[in-house]
Formats: sequence, C-alpha cells, structure tokens
Amino acid sequence: MKRQVLQGLVIMLICFLIGGSYIIYAIGEATNQLERAVILHQAHDSIRTLQMGIEKNQRKLMLKTGPPKSDPVLLQTDIAAIKKMIMSCFHCEYSKEALRQLDLLSELKSDYLNRFNQLQTLSPGDEYQELAAAVFKEGAGFSLAVDSFLKSASQEFPSRSRALYRDITRVKHLIIFLVIVGPIAILFLTAYFLKRFTGSVDVLVEASNLLEKGNLDYRIKADLKYEFKHLSDSFNSMCDALKLQRDELQSARTLYQALFESAGEGVFILDLAEEREGMIISANAAAAAMHGYQPEELPGMNITDFSCDDECFERLQCALAGHWLEYIVERKKKNGDHFLAEVNVGLLDLTEKKYALVVSRDITQKKKEEAELQRANQMVLVGEMAAGLAHEIKNPLAGIKVTLEVLADELDLNDEDQDLFVRVINETNRVEKLLKGLLNYARPPQLHYEKFDLNKLLDNSIQNVSITGKNSSAEGIEFVRDFAVHLPQLEADTAQLQQVILNILLNAIEAMPEGGKVYVSTCTRDEQSVEIAIKDSGKGIPEGLLATIFQPFVTTKSKGSGLGLAISKRIIEEHGGTIEVDVPSSAGTRFTIILPCKRHRREVLS
Repeated sequence: MKRQVLQGLVIMLICFLIGGSYIIYAIGEATNQLERAVILHQAHDSIRTLQMGIEKNQRKLMLKTGPPKSDPVLLQTDIAAIKKMIMSCFHCEYSKEALRQLDLLSELKSDYLNRFNQLQTLSPGDEYQELAAAVFKEGAGFSLAVDSFLKSASQEFPSRSRALYRDITRVKHLIIFLVIVGPIAILFLTAYFLKRFTGSVDVLVEASNLLEKGNLDYRIKADLKYEFKHLSDSFNSMCDALKLQRDELQSARTLYQALFESAGEGVFILDLAEEREGMIISANAAAAAMHGYQPEELPGMNITDFSCDDECFERLQCALAGHWLEYIVERKKKNGDHFLAEVNVGLLDLTEKKYALVVSRDITQKKKEEAELQRANQMVLVGEMAAGLAHEIKNPLAGIKVTLEVLADELDLNDEDQDLFVRVINETNRVEKLLKGLLNYARPPQLHYEKFDLNKLLDNSIQNVSITGKNSSAEGIEFVRDFAVHLPQLEADTAQLQQVILNILLNAIEAMPEGGKVYVSTCTRDEQSVEIAIKDSGKGIPEGLLATIFQPFVTTKSKGSGLGLAISKRIIEEHGGTIEVDVPSSAGTRFTIILPCKRHRREVLS
C-alpha cells in the first residue's frame, strides 16, 4: 500500500511538473510574442513619425515662405537603427521585401535630407525655386515610399495579432484546466486511496470489536490487499492462537473445577487482604457438607465462624509469610456440633493478590478407628497375656488352692491360723476369677442368637439382683421399672446380654452402700433398634474416669478387676450395639445401651 501511495504521489508530482513547465513555456512564448509585437509597433511608429516629419517639410515647402528648417523628427528618426532593432528581434519574421524597403527608405531619407540641407543654403531665386521643386518632388516620392512600406507591413499585423491571441488564449485555458482539473484529480486520487485504506481499516476495526466481545471464531475473509492482507493474516493467526489458549485454559479450568468439586476433603480459598482477612472466596461441596452448610452459603463467611479457638488469624499470618502449616483443630458445624479436623494451610499467590489454600478433613471417624484399633491391639495383648497366664498360672494356682484347702481341713489350727488359711484361699479364688475374666475379655464370645422379650429379661435380672442385694449389706435398694409397651422382640444372645445387665445392676448396688434407687427403662429408638437406660442415685463416677471407664483394668472399686465393664462393652459391640455412660446433673450414673432388633454380626477391626 505504501508503494502504491508513493507511486500515486510521484505521478501527481510529474503531472504538476509537466503542466507547470508547459505553463512557464507558454507564458514565456506569449511574452516573447508580445515583445516582438511591441518592437514591431515601435518600428512602425518610428516610421509613421518619419512620415509626419516629411509631411511637415512638404507643407513648409508649399507655403514658399523662404528656406524652411528641417523638422526635428525627420532628423532624429534613424531608419538604420530601426532596421537593426528589427533584425535583432528573435523570430520577428520580417519579409525580405520589407527589409529591402527599409534600405530604400534609408537611402531616400539620406538623399532627401541632403537636398533639403542644400535648399537651406540658397537664397530665394530661380535656383532656389528649382531646387525646392525638386525637393518637394523627392519628398512626395519619399512619403509615398513610406506609405507603401507601412501598408505592406500593416497587412502582417492581423495575422500576428490572431496568432498571439490564440497563444494567450491557449495558455489561459491550460491554466484554467490545471487550476480546476488538478485539485479534482488530487481529490479523486485521495478518495481512491482513502477508500482503499478506510475500507481495509473498517474490516480490521470490525474484526477487533468482535474479538473484544470474545468472538474468537470470527475470521477475516475479505480479500484485502498489500499490507492489510498481512495484517488480516496475522489477525486470523492471532485468533487461532487465542482460541487454542482459551480451549486449553477452559480444559484446565474444567479439570480444576472437577477436582475442586469432587475432592473428598474440604477445600477453602480465603482472602488474605487486610480488611478481608479470612473471608471465604470459594469452597467445594465437601467443605460445605463437612460444616453442615449449602455450598452457596459459604462465600462471604469468615473462616473464624467455624473455629473454636483464637489462633485462626495467627495461622493465616504464618501462611501469608510463606509457611505451610499442618495441625489438628476442633471445628464447629452450623448446628453447633463439634468435630476434629486435620487442617493444612498454605499460601496461594496469584499475581497481585494473595490467598490462603485451606484443606480440611474430618478425622472424627479416623480417631474413632484409631481408638478401636488401639483397643483391638490391647485385646490382642490381653489375649496373649491371658493365654500365657492360663498356661503358666492356672494349673499351679489350682494345685495351690487344693493344697491349701486340704491343709485347712486336716491340720489342727487355732482360730487365727484358720482365718489366715481362709483368707489365702479367698485370694486364690480371686486370682482365678481374674484370670477367667481376662480370658473372657480376650476371647470374643460365641453368640447364640434367639428371639426374646427384652422387658421380661430385664425383669428377671432385677429379681436376681434383688435376691443378691438382700443377702448383702446393700439393703434398701429400690428398683423403679419404666418399660415401654409393645416393645419389639430382640434377636440376641440372652445369656451374654443378661451378664451385661447383671454387671451394671451390681455395680449400681455397690455404688449405693446406704441404699437408693435404680431406674430401669426401655423404649423404641426407631424401627430397627431399642434403648435400655439404667440409672442409679449413687455417688457417680469421677469425671476423669468417664472417658476410660470401658477400658480394661479401669475401676472405681478397691477390690474390682476392672474387666466387668470392658467385657460388657465387648458383648454389646459384638451384637452391633453401643453402650455409653454419663453422670446426670442430679447425681448418680446412667448407662445407655442401644441394641439392634435384628441379628447383627459386628466386623472386628483387623
């Protein structure tokens, strides 16, 4: 395009140079013709002036008033000088006849002046009259020759004037043409280039506007020329590259969104700006479900809304400093429940803005499984210990017990020694009972399922415990029953379940040495489970032991083995149920047992 514009400008310049040169030449030629016309007119005027001088002399001679003086004009007119002026004129194109006549006039003038001068030297007389007549005759011939010259020369003036007028008119028309046509040509040439230029620019501007609106599928299909073609090709290539990058970015974004939304762990993106520190920018569905919210509720909230401590902002500041943190913290849900979460916090640096990437996972179940695994390991250890004790202690202990009983019966002992033997035998029985309980805890019971009435089983257990209570020092125990009507039948091991109930009831009686009340109730939890609640009015369990009361060898009794509640928990869990203990505000201890109605075999952790 630049080359075409330059060529157009060069052509216009050449046209103007040629037109200007021609105008200069035409004006010069017309000027020369004017100069020639002026020279010829001057020559003719001089000749006419000479004729007037001759006529004045002739009139003086006709008056015969004496010797006349020659007219100054006649004396001053130099015909040779006139001829020289005509000859010096370039392209005056005077005919040879006219030049010859000039030479003749020059001779006639010379003869005429000589005669006229002679006439001035004579006195009036015959000689003077004759000479005056001769001079007058020569003057008439001289005047006639001048008049003939002027007539012949005058015939050339019209043709010369017409030629001069034509030349001047042609120059005038050329100037008018250039003055009018020149700007029009410039205007048309400019319009041509502007049309070519603006049309291509309009196409590129339209393409740029469509690109600005995000239409990366648009391509310039117009057949542009010159540099605009290269520019349109570059534009199309740029659109192809941008579309490819957009597709790659969209794919990466879709992949990121899929990973972000489908992640099993809760992911938060937090703002770290000073005035918005901790504000949630984005969160996935797992994070919302973990905290009991809908995903659309989380953006705009602050991470401190879920925190149970005051160290949240300090951790965010550490993340802002570039440190990656990993810690376990207690979090709260929308409904107020708390849970343990393992949290990883790191810096997410995006250009000028900084965010915190928070990954949270609920480890409540993990902690529970770890506790169960620990308990399973403990049971394995206890089993190994029980097996070892069974082989190493049980048989020798049985021999010691039999020997002591024989010696106590055969020896003649005083009362003090007899009591000592009885105490040793009782302690031996206690060790044997401890070994038996240890073995029962270490070895999972073999359950024998049968359908039965839970209320009836509880009533029989209370009657058995009541008889035991009457035979002990714990008299004054009152059992309060609150059994649900139409309770569904259970499918469980009645012997094992009765062992659990008896163990809890006996513990309640031992916790009330001065008497009290034991409340036993049943109810339906849902269509698939029932609840048993046993509460006493005793002294309760110390708060420090509540979390470990179901662990082996943990007891509040001075002579207890600490295996009764551990074995009870093991039996309930083997049935697929749960057992919990708490200390009500009204004092005492309450055990809550939940059992499934249908047969269930609990899967033991491996």
